[in-house]
Amino acid sequence: MLNGLLQKLNASILLGGVFTFCPALAEDAPAAAVSVASMSIPYAYEQNGAGVYNQIYDKMLEGYEGAVEVTFFPSNRLNRALRRRETDCVYIATENISAPAIEGEPEESLDFIGPVNTVSVVVYLNEEAPDIRDVEQLKGLKVASDVNLVTLINSVGIQEDFSLQSQIQMLEMLVAKRVDALVGFDFDLDFLSKKQGISHQLKKATIRLEQMNDGFACFENARTANFRQHLRDRLEYLTKSGWLDEVLKDYR
Repeated sequence: MLNGLLQKLNASILLGGVFTFCPALAEDAPAAAVSVASMSIPYAYEQNGAGVYNQIYDKMLEGYEGAVEVTFFPSNRLNRALRRRETDCVYIATENISAPAIEGEPEESLDFIGPVNTVSVVVYLNEEAPDIRDVEQLKGLKVASDVNLVTLINSVGIQEDFSLQSQIQMLEMLVAKRVDALVGFDFDLDFLSKKQGISHQLKKATIRLEQMNDGFACFENARTANFRQHLRDRLEYLTKSGWLDEVLKDYR
């Protein structure tokens, strides 16, 4: 060990460099953990939970030898963490996720690894309400939207009256008729309405605003390279083996 350090010191002197010893230079120093930011989905993906997205996450990481740290954030805090590069990856992320460049920093793209699931952006109504088949029929209604979908619905001309982090609160508002319609992901709302025992009071409109793929998104850099490759390999295996279809069958 001492001989190795002396060799590094001699090499530094010969090259005219400045040698500073720190523990990170030791060959057996552990690599820094990859950080993963997440948002909760009630019953499906929660901290220390056993939901279907928890199961998928555990299977995706199975066999990975590096350290991974997962932190759960509310939506706005997760977006800030992404903008400031305070996280290496996001799970569950949609394939259109992006992070603005930081002035003076090298450009880094987000590498999407998926899909682990495909979801649709849907409109929920009270059971007795008239069906909605196009965007024009939504205009003028009192609408609650998942906070993560405000940009999408605004882009097609829908103005939200409420933008909410909590899907449970969205459903409660619709049942209480405080709103005429709510916009959210079918995966979240279908499952939650059943869990809440209110699915018979609601219905999905015919209109579908968009379809998206869920998965991981990681910044493309050397720090995440091994982790991203592991996720790709595991996703291919879980897809081809049929495990992914089996675990999601009750949610489709």
